[in-house]
Amino acid sequence: SVRATVSHGPPGAPVIAYVGLPQGEANILQLLEHQRALLGAPVTHRQTARVGWRHLAEGRWPPADLVVVGADAARMDRLPDTTALTAPFRVHLVVDVPPSQEELQRQISRRERWEFNRNQRRHDWELQEDPSPEALDFFYRRMHRPTMRRRHGDRSRTESLSVARHAILPRGTLLFVTSGGRRVAGVLCHWSPDRRTLTTRLLGVLDGDEQHYADGAFKAVYHLLLRWACARRVPHVDFFGTEAFLSKGIFQWKRKFAPRVQVPPNHFSRKRIRLYVRNDTPGVRDLLVANPLLSWTAGPDGPRMTPTYFTDARRPPRLDVSARCPGLPEPRLLDLDAFLGGGR
Repeated sequence: SVRATVSHGPPGAPVIAYVGLPQGEANILQLLEHQRALLGAPVTHRQTARVGWRHLAEGRWPPADLVVVGADAARMDRLPDTTALTAPFRVHLVVDVPPSQEELQRQISRRERWEFNRNQRRHDWELQEDPSPEALDFFYRRMHRPTMRRRHGDRSRTESLSVARHAILPRGTLLFVTSGGRRVAGVLCHWSPDRRTLTTRLLGVLDGDEQHYADGAFKAVYHLLLRWACARRVPHVDFFGTEAFLSKGIFQWKRKFAPRVQVPPNHFSRKRIRLYVRNDTPGVRDLLVANPLLSWTAGPDGPRMTPTYFTDARRPPRLDVSARCPGLPEPRLLDLDAFLGGGR
């Protein structure tokens, strides 16, 4: 059996259930709860239960309007796929670093470039590499942990200091953004075995202070890291993982650096989520339209990730939630009347 968590909002709000891989409860369910809250329906309570995979395969679902299942691809193949969409469990956003700083700047969105350059003039940021054990302790205790606590509260999930010290730093490096010589932000990265890809793993700003977000220091980490990689001829910078929902704020921001979207280079590459719509209600339609996602579709060379937008006669597709990234196909518009008329 597997844990099922059912999330309720106010009366009439879509009830959302998550079943499967435990990481999805912390990431995917929270994301959908947040998006439901933006539509005026915050979480009122959660319920948990155990359900059998065999029951799910037979179409016996938790009591919810929208059920999200997280599982490996082999298990997912044994589950129904009617009135459902399948998506990657996680995706990585990887910037192919061009050979010159001028080309790098050209591939970053104009607005993002302008904002960084303005803030750079104000704060005189520089990037400083320091992979010493003392620097790691400072980064973890004064930057990463306070930032995670401030941004995510009790639901914060991160690597331990021991993992950072023994598993990440020996195969990576630690970089700080300084302003007037003072360290205000940092990023712990790891190298791929061939040292052609540098992946961001843990980030933070000094004391988790919101002012460093307002000043742009957090964003400066990414700008300066790409410049650092370009100067050292590092071919790829992996901005690490996020969910396959285009409405995720971090996806929308990182997209401004023109990354490729790819499956993670680890066990997550074999994991999927599947959205099952159990009840066709106005609230369910509103939630689906507000949350386009990268779904798996058939392509000429096998399955590929396709930006998928829900729509109906009353709800235009949210094409303003852009998926424009190198290598992604044109968006697919999914008519809810046809999709939800597929039978359950």
